[in-house]
Amino acid sequence: MQEATVMSNVSCQRPQQLKTVPITCIGMSAGGIEPLKTIFRNLPADTGMAFVVLHHLRNVPTLLPQILSTCTRMPVRLASGGLIALPNHVYVLPSASELSLADSFLALRFQSKPTGFSNVFTILLESLTKSSHRSVAVILSGIDADGAAALRAFRNHGGIVIAQEPETAEHPGMPVAALRTGVVDYVLAPEAIAARLKELASEFSSSSR
Repeated sequence: MQEATVMSNVSCQRPQQLKTVPITCIGMSAGGIEPLKTIFRNLPADTGMAFVVLHHLRNVPTLLPQILSTCTRMPVRLASGGLIALPNHVYVLPSASELSLADSFLALRFQSKPTGFSNVFTILLESLTKSSHRSVAVILSGIDADGAAALRAFRNHGGIVIAQEPETAEHPGMPVAALRTGVVDYVLAPEAIAARLKELASEFSSSSR
C-alpha cells in the first residue's frame, strides 16, 4: 500500500502536540454498526480526540466512512499509511488491513491473519502500549475476542478500557472477552459510552493545560 501524503493542516500543529493527541480506538465485529452510530451521534465534534474505528472485514470494502459521515460533523476518512491522526477526526480501518500507531503516525499493512478470527484490534492496542498518547479502548458488539489479549498491557500503560454492556450487544462475545480480563474500567450502554468519552476528553484537556 502506498503511503499517503501527510495532510497540509499538520503544519500548524507542533510535533509535541501531535504526540499527545488523545486516541480513542473502537473495535467491533458483527452487530457493532448500530452502537457505533449511537456513539458518534451523541459525541460533540470538538472533543480534541482522534478516533480510530476497526471493523472486522476481509472480503468487502468498508462503508463506514459514508455511514459515520451522517452521524458526526467530524471528518471521516479511510486510514492510510503515513497519515497523521489529528484531533477531531475519525479514521476507519480499510478492509483486509491492519493498523498500528506511533507518535500520531498511522502505519497500515495488509492483514497478516487472512483466516480465522481477526486480531486487528489487538494489534492496534499493542502499538499504543509503546506510544505517548493518552488512549481509550472501546469494545463493541462482536462474535470473537479481538482486543482482549492486549487489554492488560494497554491498561498498565495508562489506557482506559470501556466495554459495551453485553446485554445491549447483538453479539456480546467481544465485550464478554474483555470483561473476563478483569481490567475493564467502564461497562456501559452505547449512549453512556458517548457521555463518558465526552467526560474523558474534558479531563484530558484539563490535565494538559
